[in-house]
Amino acid sequence: MSTEKPGLPRRRLIHGIPAVVAGSGVLAAQTSQPPAAGKRVPIVIPPAPVPVREQRLLHSIPIPKQSGCGVIALRNQRVKVINPRGKQVGDLFTFAQYTAEEFIAPAFTMTRNRNIYLQIGKGLMSNYGNPLLVLEEDTSGRNDLLYPACSGSQKPGIPASIPNCPDNMQPALRALNFPVPAHPEIVHPRNLFQNSPVIDLEGNIEVREPIAKAGDYVVLRPLENACVVVTARSLVSVVNGKEPKEMLMEVYG
Repeated sequence: MSTEKPGLPRRRLIHGIPAVVAGSGVLAAQTSQPPAAGKRVPIVIPPAPVPVREQRLLHSIPIPKQSGCGVIALRNQRVKVINPRGKQVGDLFTFAQYTAEEFIAPAFTMTRNRNIYLQIGKGLMSNYGNPLLVLEEDTSGRNDLLYPACSGSQKPGIPASIPNCPDNMQPALRALNFPVPAHPEIVHPRNLFQNSPVIDLEGNIEVREPIAKAGDYVVLRPLENACVVVTARSLVSVVNGKEPKEMLMEVYG
């Protein structure tokens, strides 16, 4: 039984071991605690102890088009998501290492950061109010927090008609021996490289072709051990430049 005080969640982190990639095991799930009701803890993003240039490449993980791959990344490692051919969206899902019940939540991220976009140095907040990742580099400068994951026209009891990110996320989690959320439809991603700006004061949103060029990337630093999954958006539409393409994930530590 945990002896931690409510409202002050602290996780026991594992140090000094390499990231776990697909096909390797992870520790059993452990439930985290949400912040105490009525209390808002200030967001504190600790500085990186080591610059990314001093870390070495641990893993290079190709993500084929219309699929997903994951990794267990340790605190203060770096996860670099690369757009090899440009104009491709990557749906970023991230869970606290020990439980599928805590995950990055765009609504919490926007409200806690007071912005509908995410800037460098800002945390990606979980549904428990904890920052799980921090954005350190972004060469394209255009990402989305507003759109949910595409569902492939899925309805209750009816299989999806086309490949989609929630379905692609689940085998990536199973390959890591990580529990699949009981309700994956409520786990929404941060849409890396998606170009969907708010275009007027009435709040209208326009889906445009990504501005990400070949080789553009983002660098994310886990603030605790985390399960990170990236799915290559499957839609054949302007959101992907009308052509689904592969992506690449690298882990440094």
